[in-house]
Amino acid sequence: MGRKLSIGLIILIVLAVGAIPVIRSVTTSSDQANESLPSTDPQQTTTINTYDRVLFAGDSITVGRDAQELPKSFRELVEQKLSSGGTNSITTIAKSGAKLKYVAERKELPSKVDLAIVELGTNDIRGRTPAQVFKREYQAYLKKIKASSPKVKLVCLGVWHDSKSKNTQALDRIIRESCLQNGGTYIQISDIFDQPANRGPAGAVTWKGKSDAFHPNNLGHQAIAKRLSRELGLQAK
Repeated sequence: MGRKLSIGLIILIVLAVGAIPVIRSVTTSSDQANESLPSTDPQQTTTINTYDRVLFAGDSITVGRDAQELPKSFRELVEQKLSSGGTNSITTIAKSGAKLKYVAERKELPSKVDLAIVELGTNDIRGRTPAQVFKREYQAYLKKIKASSPKVKLVCLGVWHDSKSKNTQALDRIIRESCLQNGGTYIQISDIFDQPANRGPAGAVTWKGKSDAFHPNNLGHQAIAKRLSRELGLQAK
């Protein structure tokens, strides 16, 4: 009887020891499976949009000045998301150095656009356009866009300039109020300008020639694109 008990005890010990690697193996396999799952970046999630026809109107910032490569500019980054989300037509009206009046009077608007992104006013600060004149011209331009596209969603970017400047604050206020009055949305970018890492360095080689210390670099364009994409629902918030 004692011998039988000893044999039985040995068998139980062997079975128990043999079970340990099995349990460990299952746990390890589970960990590896979790690690192999693809990670998703919410900042890169693009959704289907309702903007079939889109307009970009602006100056050198919209042109893409000082992005190292054009695809790194805020406009191109947003265009990629729009196109992948269903947008079929994108029109760009932009000229480096242009004031609002030049773009408004010399560039023909497309009709029946679903989304208009307006980035104007920076050169009006640099060219010292009086605030009241700018206000009149800006309001007229937004009304002109709405007249040709009654159902348009307006998104108005503020000026690319020092946020502490009184001129910046005055024009940003005009842009914000005018956009809201026309049912649009205002997006500030002067605070992005304030961060030195988002501009320069001067003399770097870009797709549009040598950079300066004023225009947004890759980081600056990316920050603008991120803010705009969030407003348009093109990526997770």
